[in-house]
Amino acid sequence: MVSMSRFLRGMMISCAMAFYACGSDSGSSSNDIGENFVGEKDYIVLDEANRTVTLYYTRTDYHCEVENDNYEFVKDEDARQVKRDYLFIGDTLVMLYVDEDEIYGKVFVGGKNGEIKGEWKMTTCGYTHESKSIACSGDNVDVIGGSKYYYTFTQDTLYISGTDLQGNVIDLYAPQAEEYDDYAGSEFVRSVFEHLEMDIVGNTPAPWTAFEYPWSDGERRDIDYVAQKMQITIVSRDKNHISFVYDGTSYELDITNALHLWYSRGTRTELSATLKSDKGDCSLTYMGDVINNAPEICSAENAKYLHLATFFGNNGDTLFYGAIDYSIGNHEEFINCLNDLNGK
Repeated sequence: MVSMSRFLRGMMISCAMAFYACGSDSGSSSNDIGENFVGEKDYIVLDEANRTVTLYYTRTDYHCEVENDNYEFVKDEDARQVKRDYLFIGDTLVMLYVDEDEIYGKVFVGGKNGEIKGEWKMTTCGYTHESKSIACSGDNVDVIGGSKYYYTFTQDTLYISGTDLQGNVIDLYAPQAEEYDDYAGSEFVRSVFEHLEMDIVGNTPAPWTAFEYPWSDGERRDIDYVAQKMQITIVSRDKNHISFVYDGTSYELDITNALHLWYSRGTRTELSATLKSDKGDCSLTYMGDVINNAPEICSAENAKYLHLATFFGNNGDTLFYGAIDYSIGNHEEFINCLNDLNGK
């Protein structure tokens, strides 16, 4: 069973609408702030006296609903409003939000101190209310996923736009490719090591972890640290290949196809990998995507590809039984093959 609120809260967002709602569909291109403006426009109510912004938007969600063995692709539209408090720290604008009863804030720069109206630039920085502190990631805090995002507030409208690093206007809803590309040094490879080292129960190594740094001892590490800790000798590697020796056996792991795209409604992952050794070979082919990119997959014939679950609303009521995403491939067979290599 899956909580809808947990899913939405944890979902990575590729567009600038991370500020309020994961890709609201009420926005449109507008010429109100210039003939060449391209981006999102949303209706707001700005209360400067109480330092609040209320956004009105329509959210659209897609899912495959299953009832009495009937499969139906459903488009849900829901009119919503979101109210946010804001504050200023010097010349920085902080838009506050609550996550699991803790108050945090998204940080914007470039506007006028004490005046929300005008243009602000979104940053990688976050504000923690409890410690009254701001922490940023990356060397260029105004660059998010290789793009820059701008928010312009008027009394009744919020305009959102984005540019690439050359200043060219970008499509806020276009999928963005994951920047991490050291696949042979990823969490996926660490999980392969772990499967060879010990008895693992579960679905790791997960294909999407090929686009993440490896973790060990509760911290982000590099693959050399992980290998040394597991007494694995790395012979050679580049971003798509790693050759290593464990417990007297030589292994070659090749990752030949790797793609991870962020959408405003989820992700698409493609991964092909082959592990070779004297004990045998294991090959993985995987593709996972959100259901709205392939409505035709919503059918009884394709049920084995759907990630079926019961989805709940914020108040615990049942929304539907069905799927919001799917996957095609041999992930389970790949896991079993890894276990067989180590005689599990």
